[in-house]
Amino acid sequence: MSTVLLATDGSDLATAAMAKGVALLGHGHRFITLAVVPPVFVPTASVSPMDTHPTLADPELEEELEAEQRAAQDSEVHELDQVLGIAAEHLIETGEPGPTICDVAAHVGAEIIVIGSHGHGWLKRVLMGSVSTHVLHHAPCPVLVIRTDDTHD
Repeated sequence: MSTVLLATDGSDLATAAMAKGVALLGHGHRFITLAVVPPVFVPTASVSPMDTHPTLADPELEEELEAEQRAAQDSEVHELDQVLGIAAEHLIETGEPGPTICDVAAHVGAEIIVIGSHGHGWLKRVLMGSVSTHVLHHAPCPVLVIRTDDTHD
């Protein structure tokens, strides 16, 4: 029985990717679903581009927003079990998605990571980066990237 890390952002496209991954790998594994909540930065002072004062963060509001995001992700991760027809362990982490997925995979001893790729064009990947590309290049184990198409660019 292999440990399979299912990395999801909670979107319908990610759910479709996870379903395809489970169908390809089969149900006889230890599944861990992982949702990563990006850190929140909430400025408390508005600053114009010409202003020399730094923008300050509001830690209490940031914590509140992160807690809300974690609760929403937790609900979505539990629903994913029902959709996929699996019993999985659930992890919700806060951090940058790519590095966090790789760190969790190493920590739980994942033997494979299943992750979706939205199939954005090269320009979006260059400008915004790609979580699946980061995981593919930095993961401590094999990665199954399931391409989902959300646009026809």
